[in-house]
Amino acid sequence: MTKKIKDKYKNISAYSFTTYNNELVVSFDGFEDQKDIIEFADFVFARIKMRYWHSESVPTFH
Repeated sequence: MTKKIKDKYKNISAYSFTTYNNELVVSFDGFEDQKDIIEFADFVFARIKMRYWHSESVPTFH
């Protein structure tokens, strides 16, 4: 699957930055299809053995 992922997502780029609250924000860009984002996130977070949360919309904070 790793080779498939590398071939499928060869045009993906990313940038990261930190916030004043000591948070790391990473943004990936270049997906050909919206559905690919979930598969890519599943792959990335599984590789680093980290749980993550996915939402169809931007989270709101109150």
